[in-house]
Amino acid sequence: GLEEIALKPVQDTGNILKQGYLEKRSREHSFFGSEWQKRWCVLNRRTFYYYANEKSKQPKGTLSIEHYSARLAFHLRKDSRKRCCFELICPGKRTYE
Repeated sequence: GLEEIALKPVQDTGNILKQGYLEKRSREHSFFGSEWQKRWCVLNRRTFYYYANEKSKQPKGTLSIEHYSARLAFHLRKDSRKRCCFELICPGKRTYE
């Protein structure tokens, strides 16, 4: 679960495989639909961290990726970014877009 992951600043995550900005779709739906939020993301071998920006000291969220898989998801957007969309999925758990 998410509560088992210790929150760490960006510089302390260790063994970083990839990092950079991604847009993540929020769970909350507004009148205009789901909002895409730009987040600084850091991936190590076991955990996906997302921060407000690259200077943030504490993550806005973390995800243990051990049982998740990724798949392309062109249907998530209608604009030119649709070819870059993907989902992180795990049966019985939240899907991250």
